[in-house]
Amino acid sequence: MAKIKHSKGLMVEETVIDASVTSLKKKNFIITHAHSDHAKISSSKEKTFFLTPETKALIETRNKKEFNSSEIPFGKKFSLDGKEFEFFFSGHILGSSQIKVNSGEIVFTSDFRLSDSVLFEGAKVLQAETLVIESTYGKPEFVFPKRKQIYEQIEAWGRKELKENNLLVLGGYSIGKAQELTKISNAFFNEVPLVHQTVFGPNNVYKEKGVKLGKFELLNHNLKEFNVLIIPPHLLNLDLIHAIEISSGRKVSPAVFSGWNSFAGAKTFPLSDHADFNDLLKYVEFSGAKNVLTHHGFAKEFASFIKRRLGINARALSEDSQSSLLDF
Repeated sequence: MAKIKHSKGLMVEETVIDASVTSLKKKNFIITHAHSDHAKISSSKEKTFFLTPETKALIETRNKKEFNSSEIPFGKKFSLDGKEFEFFFSGHILGSSQIKVNSGEIVFTSDFRLSDSVLFEGAKVLQAETLVIESTYGKPEFVFPKRKQIYEQIEAWGRKELKENNLLVLGGYSIGKAQELTKISNAFFNEVPLVHQTVFGPNNVYKEKGVKLGKFELLNHNLKEFNVLIIPPHLLNLDLIHAIEISSGRKVSPAVFSGWNSFAGAKTFPLSDHADFNDLLKYVEFSGAKNVLTHHGFAKEFASFIKRRLGINARALSEDSQSSLLDF
């Protein structure tokens, strides 16, 4: 029976998935996607990192450190520590992966989204005996509108603000969300956006990998020439908005795009790259899993809902806990 452990990352026996640190005395590390909380790397020659080519390219936009890597495309099986692994697209960001172990003995969803976006189709539900599922939005209050409806709201808001000659400042994570906002700016507003330097590199990777974002330009003392600016959300605050208004001579209309509705002073659209509560339950049900381990976010709450609503064995895989199929 394969053992699954959570200790500074998820582990299947000796293979580490999305390590939070790389000081672990292990040789094989899998990285599911390029977000910094999942993509810790080390230059140690004794460690090898297994990831998709797209994930490798995105990591290199912010980290120039050389590291041993093995680039594995979706659907190609590879063996580690006596187990067979396979990557499948998770719908989260470019190159993001679900992981199937031993043809479905275990499935790790990592961060995933089932709904289609303007850039990608959503993830496919994988059949699993044991499912290890993220639970970022694992409580019933986290149910989002249909993505088409959110896009319609964004377009209506943006066109109204632009008609009033306001400068749109859009806050979205540099990898993933900012590329969707680039597409939205081109497709919905008919505007070429300026993008922050942390967005420019990932945008180019998306473009090189064949994702059609539309046009964009690097922010470089050219604010007055454009109507849309895309920046990371942590930079968006009242002081910056005031400074941009002085620099551009225009009123700023700020918006943040996230499942978390907690950004004071800016319009918020619940445009998340994670599954909401209903899609989390849908994945569990359609996967056919007999046993479910939840992790991240509202893991305990979501495990409880799975047991009550679906009648499936489920529990939270907390830090330093360990499970095998015999534990259920």
